[in-house]
Amino acid sequence: MKRKISVLISLLFLFLLFWAQWNWKHLSSFPSIISSFYSKEFCSCYFVMELSEEQCHNFARQWVPISEFNLDKENKSVTVKGLGRTNTTKYLSKDYGCTLVSD
Repeated sequence: MKRKISVLISLLFLFLLFWAQWNWKHLSSFPSIISSFYSKEFCSCYFVMELSEEQCHNFARQWVPISEFNLDKENKSVTVKGLGRTNTTKYLSKDYGCTLVSD
């Protein structure tokens, strides 16, 4: 019985390994999604909808926490670091909203 369980666990591990290798492009882009989503949503909430900082943090919050946050009111930009990736969003106008800034 123990042998069957260990073989089953080994097969499951190999399946997960091959699946991760097959989908590596998508898996490797996941860390950037956290910081880019938070910065874009917060920027839109704060500069376009003109809600408070607290409301916008609640609006942009996700299951995966961010590690750094910087709101630059003078330059109308938001910089967020999450899962080791940093993204910045800049407010353009009421009509165009916010856009991610390329590094």
